[in-house]
Amino acid sequence: MSKYFILAIVSFVLASVSAKANEYVLSVEKVDQVSLQGMQFAFDNEAKIKPKDSDFNVVNAVHMSSEQGSRVAVVTIRNDASGSRILESDHIMALFADGSRRSPFSFPDAIKLDDGEQRSFTLSFGESNYPILTIYTSNNLK
Repeated sequence: MSKYFILAIVSFVLASVSAKANEYVLSVEKVDQVSLQGMQFAFDNEAKIKPKDSDFNVVNAVHMSSEQGSRVAVVTIRNDASGSRILESDHIMALFADGSRRSPFSFPDAIKLDDGEQRSFTLSFGESNYPILTIYTSNNLK
């Protein structure tokens, strides 16, 4: 075989592997462009799915997605209580464009936040065909 033919095959294989790997990568180009944090939506919620009551507040969130539909967000949470509180995954919820709601799949173990303390986390909400519209806590619903 010609060395040019072998070089062409190797180049094709490397390009294919690189393209496949990029489908799973979250990057600045994959940040969902519209920030809808704080907007009110009126999707039906017959099952009354909501985050666990808390004194936590979502300060801001940056929603990201991969080409495969992985939904991730960098979320800044503030403890608005007058004392320390433990933040758990069921205190946070994402609303998707199809009206579904879900708590994060990945979450650090119970996190203690002092009064007024803010902390940012990268949270995974799994895969979905629909983008995340907003991330909220029970405190954001009031």
